[in-house]
Amino acid sequence: MQAVESETLILYQTDLRGQWPETAARAFAAQLPYARRLALRPGNAAARPSIAGVALALRALMHLLGRAVSAADLAWKSGEKPRLAAAHTASPDFSISHSGPWVACAALARGRVGLDVEMGTDARIAEWVVCEAALKASGDGLRAVREARALRSAAGRLRWRGEEWHVRTLEGFAGASACVVSSRAFAAIETRTIALAELFAS
Repeated sequence: MQAVESETLILYQTDLRGQWPETAARAFAAQLPYARRLALRPGNAAARPSIAGVALALRALMHLLGRAVSAADLAWKSGEKPRLAAAHTASPDFSISHSGPWVACAALARGRVGLDVEMGTDARIAEWVVCEAALKASGDGLRAVREARALRSAAGRLRWRGEEWHVRTLEGFAGASACVVSSRAFAAIETRTIALAELFAS
């Protein structure tokens, strides 16, 4: 498998409407770190978007790295988005988001990336997804939401924390608004839609 160039944003997504593959999902969740399994409570329907997001992240990272990536390769730290456990400055970055039936993961080979998907298409929601995607990309998280509420993008860019960020609105999420914010510009988006039945297939 060949690794993807850094100028391409990898976007994996799924639609949770349909038959949830319970047995496969439980087997997948069993591979997650113990603390993460406890937090998710895999048998709970409310955990489905989070479990699906991890599955999409592994696929996106495998696509970028050209090798197998397992749940054991990921690390979760309170208040931060998940990352590769052995990450360094040249490692891929990824961001997971879910809202309503939609679950997605955006990944870049280099740089930092944040993704947000929210149900609704009015101007307020469109502004919010830019704000939250920027918070995810920068690593600030929702603890900086008050400062970031005034963020607005212009010509596909915004400034936050003294840095310039690239902003792209995403299509393909019916009834929702979606945005990706990245530290590096990318020329193309490669989108993969994964059916629920295939979500946890190895």
